[in-house]
Amino acid sequence: MDPLSEFFTKLWNGFNALTTGKKLSLLMAVVVTLFSIMALVYFTNQIDYRVLFSNLTTDDAGNIVGKLQEKKIPYRISPDGTTISVSSEKVSELRLELAAAGLPHGGGVGFEIFDNKTIGATEFEQQLNYRRALQGELTRTINALDEIQQSRVHLAIPKDSLFVDQQKKTTASVTLKLKSGRSLRQAQIDGIAHLVASSIEGMNAEDVMIIDSLGNILSRNIGDSKLAKMSGAQIDYQQGIEKDLGSRIQSMLENVVGLGKAVVRVSADLDFRMTEKTEETYDPESPVVRSTQKQSEKSTAPVSGKSAAAGATAANAENEKTDETINYEINKVTSKTVMPVGEIKKLSIAVLVDGTYTKNKKGEEVYHPRDKKEIESLENLVRKSAGFNEGRGDQVAVTNMPFKKGEGEAETAGAGAWYDKILLFSPLIKYGIVIVAIALVFLFILRPLVKGITSGIRIREVHVPQAAPAMAVETAEGQVPPMPRRMDEGPMTDAELTKRLANADAKTFAELLRNWLK
Repeated sequence: MDPLSEFFTKLWNGFNALTTGKKLSLLMAVVVTLFSIMALVYFTNQIDYRVLFSNLTTDDAGNIVGKLQEKKIPYRISPDGTTISVSSEKVSELRLELAAAGLPHGGGVGFEIFDNKTIGATEFEQQLNYRRALQGELTRTINALDEIQQSRVHLAIPKDSLFVDQQKKTTASVTLKLKSGRSLRQAQIDGIAHLVASSIEGMNAEDVMIIDSLGNILSRNIGDSKLAKMSGAQIDYQQGIEKDLGSRIQSMLENVVGLGKAVVRVSADLDFRMTEKTEETYDPESPVVRSTQKQSEKSTAPVSGKSAAAGATAANAENEKTDETINYEINKVTSKTVMPVGEIKKLSIAVLVDGTYTKNKKGEEVYHPRDKKEIESLENLVRKSAGFNEGRGDQVAVTNMPFKKGEGEAETAGAGAWYDKILLFSPLIKYGIVIVAIALVFLFILRPLVKGITSGIRIREVHVPQAAPAMAVETAEGQVPPMPRRMDEGPMTDAELTKRLANADAKTFAELLRNWLK
């Protein structure tokens, strides 16, 4: 007989030999197993829909659906008609194809509004269409940012005036709707303001008002605070100095007190004013000759023919005068110095240091604060490493406290990154779950049932008809020797068979029990 046919025959005979309750249980288990397998296969073969585009306008949604119908690609559309989903395998490909076709437009009209020329359009209509096109193009550009889900731009462009003092400024307002769980840094908000201002002639970034979908003002109003007056580059520069100085101090302290047992926070007050300093230094001890003026005068009496005495008198009448004036200037040195931008005006450093721990007899950790002398030495180290300047008004505070370990901090770190990684392997995970489920059904349902039925067949094969003089039982090592039995005795029960087999050959009986248990 064919082994397969023999297996099914034994399986059927074993099933017929079962009681009615066991038959119903077996049939129910088989039905549940088959239903589970079919459900798994059904859900596995279902299309995994993912969002192709969301927050679409009615026109964009209609155009995209038309393209999908032309390509005969299955899709789903949300009840409000703003979100379209397709198979996850075709999302990237369809986005590229639709982008090449200019879809979606992103809401509003752009400069394509001028593709269709209207005869007889007035100047007012042309100006209005230009404003609409400019608003639409700016909206599309802002929507291209990763954090932005939807945006809208409004422009207020005044008419040109003949007089400069009467010319009004151009202003703009931007409304942003962010994606779930996303936020914008101040540098990104400033970037959006400069993007809008640079797209319109005569507009400054301060003239752009940016709010979110909840009505919160995101753009900074110049003059509100000291931080508002600082540009993004200045804020980054200040934060870089604070971070660099804090990391250097913390790494030094951790080498002394231990890793993770010191926390440093630095606050730096910087001077971003651009100033020029001119100094004049006078040295009165080293005068310098500025000018010299000399004046000389000489007069001589006329010579006459008189006596010698008279000649002597005339000679004495000769006169000579010399006048000299010297002007001195005090020595002066003039120096011009350009003061550096971003000079540190004041430093405030706060340091938190953990104490030491010992274990008591119960094995519990006991906290011990550090002594005052050690805290003072740590403070001295911080002063020297930070370039402490007392004349500048710098402050350093070192505090000793027990650190509390937060249990939930590590769980929240990276909560958004793991979800994106799981999405990449979602098809493999889906098929893996199906394979594991089928394997579990086979190992824990089908295999025990088949084994139970086949073992029941073997047990019932040991019953001997009344006319048989003897019986034999098969084991893994061969057959147990036939046991004599009288003709007038009825069939043996399982208990009698077990007892006789144990008495006949204990070793063979033990081997038989092992085979049954397997």
